[in-house]
Amino acid sequence: MKRFLHRLRFEFLLIALLMVVFNKIFVYDNVIYGKYVWPLNMIVLGVVSLGVYHEQNFWEKALRNILFIVVLAVPFYTGFFLGSFEKQVFSFCAYILFYSFLFFTLMKQVVTKNEVNESVVLGSISGFLLLVIVATFSFLVMEIVLPNSFQNVSHENVPEQYQQFTYFSLVTLSTIGYGDITPISEQARLLAGFWGFVSQFYMVAIVGIIISKYSSKT
Repeated sequence: MKRFLHRLRFEFLLIALLMVVFNKIFVYDNVIYGKYVWPLNMIVLGVVSLGVYHEQNFWEKALRNILFIVVLAVPFYTGFFLGSFEKQVFSFCAYILFYSFLFFTLMKQVVTKNEVNESVVLGSISGFLLLVIVATFSFLVMEIVLPNSFQNVSHENVPEQYQQFTYFSLVTLSTIGYGDITPISEQARLLAGFWGFVSQFYMVAIVGIIISKYSSKT
């Protein structure tokens, strides 16, 4: 099973990430989304991520396994979105670590490819979507720790905030910046600026890597 996931890791990962980021387009009920759809997406993405990890040392495997257990356990916790302050912050920080680790592992595999092929392209797209997800959870943590850090963000429930911050992360990392959701605290502005910087660096770096691989091949 793991060999099969590893062979098609870029395809499966991209599909799972697209589901996590964009499936709210097709699910209108926030209760159904928060109770069923989002947990299922997290579980699928966690399982698919196993195919990305390959030939790691002991400490990398240990860290991966710990984060994987936490990521799979959180969706089964019925009070995830309605839990205490500490539980929410712990859960979101666990996802930040897990997706960050997955991002660096994925990028290492993309960079070490000898030529530009389908895997490099799919891996590059997946890398950007992983940054979007990490940014989303970082904004969520910011809003929980420092309430009212963002303007025009709903405070009714966490699932709705998650979707709003997913949208905010997309427009921030893609430098569209519509301005309908804005950071108003100093910390939130710096965090948004940080992710804008990261996305720009990622785009420049990944384009440079693809061009250099293509040039060396030709």
